[in-house]
Amino acid sequence: MTRRIAPLFCLSVLSALAVAACGGEPVGRKCDLGLTPGDSESVVASPSLDCISRTCLKVPLEKPAKDLPPGSTYPTGNLGLCTDRCEADSDCERVPESPCQTGFTCGIPVEVGPFCCEKFCICKDYIVIPDTGLPTPQACDPDNEANSCCNLPGRTADPVKYPGCAL
Repeated sequence: MTRRIAPLFCLSVLSALAVAACGGEPVGRKCDLGLTPGDSESVVASPSLDCISRTCLKVPLEKPAKDLPPGSTYPTGNLGLCTDRCEADSDCERVPESPCQTGFTCGIPVEVGPFCCEKFCICKDYIVIPDTGLPTPQACDPDNEANSCCNLPGRTADPVKYPGCAL
C-alpha cells in the first residue's frame, strides 16, 4: 500500500511546487466575455471560467490595427483577455500564449457597473498611454461627492449620500 501512496505523494508535492512557482494571477489568455460589446465599450466580465482570476476584459482598440506590434492580435467578437485586479504594472504577469505582445499596465477600464473604478491589468498593445501614465478618470475621483461609484472610499459607509451603495 505504501508503494501506491508514494507516487501520489510525489505527484502532489510537484504540483504544489509548480503552483507556488507562479507569482500572482497570470493575465492575457483569450477568454469569452459572454456577449459582444460595441467597438467603443470597455467590458469586465465575471465569472469567466477561461481565466484563473475568473475575470475577462475587453477594451476598445485605440490604435489603428496596422500599428499593433508584430505578433499582436486584437480579440474580436465576444473575446477579451483574462485580467486581474492590480495596484501596479508589476502585478500584471503576462502568459506566454497571450496575443498581447508588449505586456500589461494597471489602470481603470470601466467607470460604471459593479467593477467601476477598480484597477485591472490592461494590454498596452491596444491603448494609448500618455507619458505621465494612465490617468484616473474624473468619475473615479473619491473627493468628488457627485461620483457615485460604490467602489470609491466612503461610499458604502454613507447610505444617506449614496443610498445605492448601502451594504
